Amino acid sequence: MDSLLRPLLDAPAPLIYAVCALVIVAETALLPGIVLPTLSTLLLMGMLVQRGTLTWWLALPVAVVAAVAGDQLAYLEGRLWGPRLRTSRFARRIGTERWDKAEATVVRYGVPAVVLGRCLAGIRTLVPRVAGSSGLPYRRFLPGSLGAALLWAGVELSVGQLTGWVTP
Repeated sequence: MDSLLRPLLDAPAPLIYAVCALVIVAETALLPGIVLPTLSTLLLMGMLVQRGTLTWWLALPVAVVAAVAGDQLAYLEGRLWGPRLRTSRFARRIGTERWDKAEATVVRYGVPAVVLGRCLAGIRTLVPRVAGSSGLPYRRFLPGSLGAALLWAGVELSVGQLTGWVTP
């Protein structure tokens, strides 16, 4: 495993932060981002904190800001193109029934649905768009997105740090 990660382990920290932030933003901001390995990215960042390549106090804000930025772009997309999103290829793959269920959940539970959605792979890409298209007020969405990103990134970075598997 060490030999596979050696180029990353030897990369400068600013480059690692930037690449990880781009992966995290892209997962939520881009519809095809659903296939991006954000969980692995956060675990890797945590492992790099454990190794001393990155610092916890910079890795956490980078991950949180990136997650919130992706959420905001997806929310805006849902707000601007909500009805058209329901007929997009992405929505057709999800299915009308699932989209309706996700929208009803966001409408009913609001911020808790946003927090839970951030913590579920695959759903993470959908929830901000549904929140925007369903009319969840931005003043409620933003604090939910911030709290969810802090929880999600903090837990995943900690797990990566505690279970770092690469030896020096």
